[in-house]
Amino acid sequence: MNNIDVILERLQSAKQPALEHPEELTDRIMSSLDSLGSEVATPSPAERLKGNTLLILRTALSLAAMWIIGFFIYLQFDTVAPVAQESLPSTKDTGSGSSTLKEVYKDRLCQDCKKTIRYTQIRSKLYENK
Repeated sequence: MNNIDVILERLQSAKQPALEHPEELTDRIMSSLDSLGSEVATPSPAERLKGNTLLILRTALSLAAMWIIGFFIYLQFDTVAPVAQESLPSTKDTGSGSSTLKEVYKDRLCQDCKKTIRYTQIRSKLYENK
């Protein structure tokens, strides 16, 4: 603290500069501030191009991110293609003489199961080819 007090006393006791034309000094300072402000306010063409490029890049990346998120959500929903309805199995096809809706439904499920390929069927076909 003592050093600060000593420095402040020296500054106060030192001879202060005398200004001959204080108005001209103020005008010069203000004009230099105006020229600095105009330089800062108008960006160069390279800076404008960089700003436009960043804006376009940011927009493109945002659209790509939204598309990926939308595609991910779309894939989460299981969409089943409509299957052409076949006529109900007749009693001649089943051999068991389905007389109730429950039996007709079971027969229909069994026919659908027969149409699907199972892993064991694929494996047996692979071994038959060897």
